[in-house]
Amino acid sequence: MRKNIILTLIILFYFSTLSIFGQLKIAILPFSNLDGNFDFNKYCYEIQDSLTKAFAEIDPNSKHIIVIPVSAVDDALSNLNIDANSPSFDVDKWKVLEELSCDRVISGTFRIAGNRFLINSYIYYPDTRLSDQQFQAKDIFKKEEKILESVATIVKQLSKAFMQE
Repeated sequence: MRKNIILTLIILFYFSTLSIFGQLKIAILPFSNLDGNFDFNKYCYEIQDSLTKAFAEIDPNSKHIIVIPVSAVDDALSNLNIDANSPSFDVDKWKVLEELSCDRVISGTFRIAGNRFLINSYIYYPDTRLSDQQFQAKDIFKKEEKILESVATIVKQLSKAFMQE
């Protein structure tokens, strides 16, 4: 009888941790404004916020991914005195990722090209600091008033990486 209880507990523990370890913890960082026009810095955070909400919606039960809230990312940036609009952000962001201890990072850039925003987004592996070459959302062109429409394209292209692992 006692062996059965212990065996049952071991099996329950195994299957409960299996789903936890199967989840990927992802952080979405503010996008980098490569244009140099400070008036566009608001989009660094608006894209981040919209992507965070969209990724949380594609897996509401956190079966595959756990999306770190924007507030936690902002707190980590603030604690380390890192400004997402600083030219050194691409180097400094890795310190934030250590503090957040995430499995994947979504980050990106935008700039103005031909009177449109050119948006690129990537999934990074924090341990190697390399991007996933298979899952990227690149060369998305949007007018300023439609820039947040790029979020749907980014989510469509990048979410496949999280749902197949």
